[in-house]
Amino acid sequence: MEQIKILIVEDVELDAELTEYELKRANIVYVSKRVEEEQDFKRELKEFKPDLILADHSLPHFDGVSALKICRIMAPDIPFIFVSGKIGEDFAVEMLKKGATDYVLKSNLPKLGHAVKRALKEYNEQLELKKAQNALMESENKYRTLFEKNKNPIIVFDENGNFKDSNDAALEFMEINRTELLTKNLSNFILNNKDVKAMADEEFWFKGNILEVKFNINGKCKILDLTITPIKLDHKNIIFGVGNDITERKKAEEGILRSLKEKELLLREIHHRVKNNLQIISTLLTLQSSQSQKNNINDLYRESQNRIQSIALIHENLYHSDDLAHINFKAYVKGLITDLFDSYGVNPKKIKMDLNIEDITLGIETAIPCGLIVNELVSNSLKHGFLYVETGVVSVDIKKISKNEFRLKVIDTGSPFPDNINVLSNDSLGLELIKNLVEQLDADLSFKKDIKEFTIIFKELEYKERI
Repeated sequence: MEQIKILIVEDVELDAELTEYELKRANIVYVSKRVEEEQDFKRELKEFKPDLILADHSLPHFDGVSALKICRIMAPDIPFIFVSGKIGEDFAVEMLKKGATDYVLKSNLPKLGHAVKRALKEYNEQLELKKAQNALMESENKYRTLFEKNKNPIIVFDENGNFKDSNDAALEFMEINRTELLTKNLSNFILNNKDVKAMADEEFWFKGNILEVKFNINGKCKILDLTITPIKLDHKNIIFGVGNDITERKKAEEGILRSLKEKELLLREIHHRVKNNLQIISTLLTLQSSQSQKNNINDLYRESQNRIQSIALIHENLYHSDDLAHINFKAYVKGLITDLFDSYGVNPKKIKMDLNIEDITLGIETAIPCGLIVNELVSNSLKHGFLYVETGVVSVDIKKISKNEFRLKVIDTGSPFPDNINVLSNDSLGLELIKNLVEQLDADLSFKKDIKEFTIIFKELEYKERI
């Protein structure tokens, strides 16, 4: 990523440092400046020329709303993101309407990196679109005089459908030269037989019809919105067709209809997923409550939180994905394990993670149980594996081993399991949950005690359409 310039409107230096920390954590290469006053903000807009603005909602002598107004006048295209601890939903919506790009709450700063990357991506796309639009406009202005006065296809034919004349736009639409066109009949190009039969009736042409006609042009379907104007000339009937190429518009309409149907199905699927995930959470808490007499309450809360976070992280990845039904499992697992290391306060200099994960895309119905299994196995390693060993490695290996079959391995180099413990028959909540999830995946679970290696062979669950 190229270095970007970020202007931060913030009066609390610590908050600005936290903001910069999240940017670095997201691997964003940047140089920044911080301002608190309006005159400084205006000066830096001119001199520093930032690529992005991050602004707090309220400062002692300035505010984000004013900064947004100034920015939209002086630099209307620059992405502007509110980063604030006090911002209501209504205010956020209002600011987005007034030109803000996004907003991130200070209580949820880990989302800042995603928001900045998305804003910069959209900004660059808009720049490219503007360049293309400007180039197109320049090209049209340059060559406008070379085109015919009317750019729409105009065809002239007799009452039998024989072509008599056309303009250049019509020749282009029909992908034919004028000499060849004059040897053709309209029926040679009409796609639907029903239209051909209707046009065979001489009276048809004298009704002043506006037709949506599908043409077969070199094996491609093109659609012309054709206005029919009949004229009597020297005792002959000549028909003019003032046409509008609506091929792309029709494709777009069909795309919109498909998109609406997909969104309808997606809404049904979202309801189903929410119901299932709430059921999973309920089951987790029920299982956890059965362990309350055996374990420390703080540990139970943390384990429940990690399990729920593993589900939430799935949806976080889906939120940032172009595909709302599948996630990149490599990125997901990396984020999940990073969160677990943070949750257990692991010193990364002493206990390291070793990830060997192929770029695998999984549907959400497979990803959730797999994610929970990874959560349980890694949590178990961090919680119990290094009680008597200060250094070591937790390894996670995920590979595709056949067309629709995957292998998950989790190993740690911590303390060995006691000889008197049979891990797979252990009745702890974590192992019970893993066995339930393995059964849900219709997978195979094996364990090598001497090297502390859990291996799970699973297939992606088939998606079942919701009714």
